[in-house]
Amino acid sequence: MSDEPHAHGWCAAMASAHSAPRCGARRRDGFTCQGPAMASGRCRLHGGKSTGPRTAEGLERSRTARLGHGYYTAAAKAERRQARAETRYLRALLASILGGTVL
Repeated sequence: MSDEPHAHGWCAAMASAHSAPRCGARRRDGFTCQGPAMASGRCRLHGGKSTGPRTAEGLERSRTARLGHGYYTAAAKAERRQARAETRYLRALLASILGGTVL
């Protein structure tokens, strides 16, 4: 063991690490990111590995994660449309039986 603080050749290794291409993405503070770029040309924070869900299960999980309450989904709209049609039918039926208009 030596009394040197670092292993032999550490300076050359650091120089090669600093010579890697940089990300260059615009940061919130207005400057460009200086993180080392991956193959995509961006760093791990600005252009990571995720490309979104690929499987049917992942796509469905992604859709339902964003769903707030479901009031405007196609199924909910169809259900309300059906309920209104049934209400109109029942009111017309009552009006024909009672012989007048029913609210």
